[in-house]
Amino acid sequence: MKRAALIFWSLFLIVELNGQSATETLVGKVSFVSSQNIYVRFKSCEGISAGDTLFITAGDSLVPALIVNSLSSVSCLCSSVSDHPVPVDHLIIARVRTDKPKPVGPSSPVKSDTSSRQETIPDSLNGGLKSIKKKQKVWGSVSMNSYTDFSDTDVPDIQRFRYTFSFNARRIGGSRFSFESYASFRHKAGEWQEVKNDLFSALKIYNLAFRYDLNETTSFSLGRWINPRIASMGATDGIQFEKSFNSFTVGVLAGSRPDYQNYSLNLNLFQYSAYLAYSTKSPGKRTESSVAFVEQTNDFKTDRRFIYFQHSNNLIKNLSFFSTVEMDLYKVVNDVAESTLDLSGLYLSLSYRIAGKISVHGSCDARKNVTYYETYKTYTDRILEEGMRQGYRLSFNWRMVRNMSFGVHAGYRFLKSDPFPSRSLNSCYTWSNIGGLNLSATVTGTWLETSYVNVSIAGISFIKDFAGGKFQSGIGYRLVDNRIPENEIDLVQHIGEANIYWHVFEKISFSANFEGTYELENAFHRFYVQLRKNF
Repeated sequence: MKRAALIFWSLFLIVELNGQSATETLVGKVSFVSSQNIYVRFKSCEGISAGDTLFITAGDSLVPALIVNSLSSVSCLCSSVSDHPVPVDHLIIARVRTDKPKPVGPSSPVKSDTSSRQETIPDSLNGGLKSIKKKQKVWGSVSMNSYTDFSDTDVPDIQRFRYTFSFNARRIGGSRFSFESYASFRHKAGEWQEVKNDLFSALKIYNLAFRYDLNETTSFSLGRWINPRIASMGATDGIQFEKSFNSFTVGVLAGSRPDYQNYSLNLNLFQYSAYLAYSTKSPGKRTESSVAFVEQTNDFKTDRRFIYFQHSNNLIKNLSFFSTVEMDLYKVVNDVAESTLDLSGLYLSLSYRIAGKISVHGSCDARKNVTYYETYKTYTDRILEEGMRQGYRLSFNWRMVRNMSFGVHAGYRFLKSDPFPSRSLNSCYTWSNIGGLNLSATVTGTWLETSYVNVSIAGISFIKDFAGGKFQSGIGYRLVDNRIPENEIDLVQHIGEANIYWHVFEKISFSANFEGTYELENAFHRFYVQLRKNF
């Protein structure tokens, strides 16, 4: 991993070419999340291809978050490539190549697809938009979700309910105050006593913060918030201060980390940090670097001390680079404290687009595994994710003609805890807008080899848009072969999926997803329904 880091950083430092990417920024939103996929809706998917990388904002940077697996006229079916949470209604950025650079400025706002509300994108996304006007902007959503698991086994059926609430207000009443929040509440039918015993086993507050802008360069935040400049630290319950001087930004934060068991407030997990960031912006180019010193405690005794680096840029035409590095300075292992200088976390991502038709993406991932406080991933999906979570990944995508694309994704992982290396290979072919009928088809193939299981998957799916994208339906099928070499067990699964999305009114939508897993002796079914109201 250290050698890979040296190679990537050397490439970045020795190459700096002039050039302006002829790209347009499109803004979409996550419409809903299933066990395997994340669905993103745009006003139009024109210019987006299977295999493309979609981004989320992190400070003044764009962070790779999703990979497009297939798409229709207004919707993309994606998989996650990031630790950043991408809940329903999260803004997603697509960078679409155009024939020539488009002029940008106050007269060229970008609009969200899911409502008539206009989304003005910060100037860091395209290098030319002016600062956000000082007027109130309020948006959010509330959703009701039902998850049902049932089978023909002796395992009892499970009915789960989930309610989410998101509310964001920028420049409240034209003032300097802003507020943002995102929370969910989930429980199982017949297990309300568990909620009474521990409210935070059901209630998860991922974001709840007030912000006050003292002026254009100085701000305070209070509450639970993930600082995008040091995102790998996760959320902090406390106070954060930030001050900018031209291209430099300095900041400090102090507070506690959420409880690692139920994500509640835990004042015994105190932490503090100071950071320095440097960013530059010009038409078609951007770069940002930040370094942070972090001290984390357990019961107010130092538990970990580390330095965090983050860098992103698109200085080279058609090329985007993103990286994070964590270096431990002090840690406690088995009650033994030690000062050290160890590489404890590394992520490098490099994306390059060739002639508008071919794109290549490579990454090196040596970060710690993610803790999910909410997940509905199937057993097969968890195996795939864990087997490809850390290590090296390389993707090649080719937009053969206007409506056809092909992609190959390869991965390699070899940790000290693995008896043997893990290898993966995935291919994907998508034919969009077949016959001009807004019908898209995707054929996929996946092969995964780990030290304890080998998995082969072949799949096909279809997505069809109706009424200009206000109604969408899809079906899919996967043949999964799980082989466990140690016990010579061969488990074959047939997985079928059907889903619909209905944009009922301007700000009300309904979605439903059914997934059935059929084995030789048993059948498992999952049914997901969501009703969402935007405002």
